[in-house]
Amino acid sequence: MSEDQLAGTQARIVREAGRIVQSEGYAALSMRQLAAGLGLTAGALYRYFPTKQHVLMAYCGAALDELTDDLRRIEAGEPEPLRALERMMVAYGAFALADTDRFRVVFLDPDVGRIELADTKTLDGYRVLQGTVRRAQEAGLLRPMPAEDIARILVGCVHGLVVMAITIREIDFSDIETLVATAARTTLRGLSSGSGEN
Repeated sequence: MSEDQLAGTQARIVREAGRIVQSEGYAALSMRQLAAGLGLTAGALYRYFPTKQHVLMAYCGAALDELTDDLRRIEAGEPEPLRALERMMVAYGAFALADTDRFRVVFLDPDVGRIELADTKTLDGYRVLQGTVRRAQEAGLLRPMPAEDIARILVGCVHGLVVMAITIREIDFSDIETLVATAARTTLRGLSSGSGEN
């Protein structure tokens, strides 16, 4: 099997894992069910991924790659850094809300949280955000504080909102997309260099 064929089969396996997680939840994902959904034997599946954890690592990596691609498109297409940061925060919220089961697996599942994603590119999206924060600071648009702190505040703001919307059913988040956009604008206003005290 060529490298392209191997990569294509692995991508097919990861897509099927995503379909199972989305339609039946993470708990339903097993190597046996995954193999059956692909028309493979469980033994054949193990040639591509030695364990369910390896499938989950690939699944999480693919999700993070998708998010990183979105953030890079925003970075490349939006010359105004504060607007780019706002759009990145909204994109993160949209990523979470587009497939809440995937978001749970990638960011909230304690078993997956213990997986060491071997590829350091999994943080590339966060690095794109940090670079945009630095660009905004160089333009004098954000407070003179560590860029890493600003990036953490921005991600934490949206992450907290979407986690609440996904996990706390007792609070009405019927228009969470608008709330995420409002939180992004408000947080950036508070961090802007013209917002008052430094």
